[in-house]
Amino acid sequence: MDMVHSGPRRTHWGRFLICDAARSWLCQILGHEPAQLDNYSRALTHGSTGKPDYQRLEFLGDRVLGLTIAEMLYARYPDEAEGRLSHRLNSLVSGSTCAEIARKIGLPAHIILGKQARDDGAQNSDNVLGDVMEA
Repeated sequence: MDMVHSGPRRTHWGRFLICDAARSWLCQILGHEPAQLDNYSRALTHGSTGKPDYQRLEFLGDRVLGLTIAEMLYARYPDEAEGRLSHRLNSLVSGSTCAEIARKIGLPAHIILGKQARDDGAQNSDNVLGDVMEA
């Protein structure tokens, strides 16, 4: 038996971190089975776990969300000035708005936290919920 691997072994965190309840919740929210469960697992994982977390996905998600909302506002309000569009954009993509949406869709129950973050109530923090929502 050959014990040499052809490349680095990859850990599929989604298999370890996403429970059946979270998988069912994702299917309900998305309307289909997620194709890359590992990305969703990472998006739900807080840095306090010591596992790969949502921060890089949050960076990307923030830009995608901003562009998507900007395009929607640009089309919806064709005669509105840039300043007013910016005001609308900023209120729609704010951390508190993202946290509010996260609560409405039941996200807090599915955030993967380390013990200290759980004890500190991070699953109810606007900052954490907004960040996970962007991820």
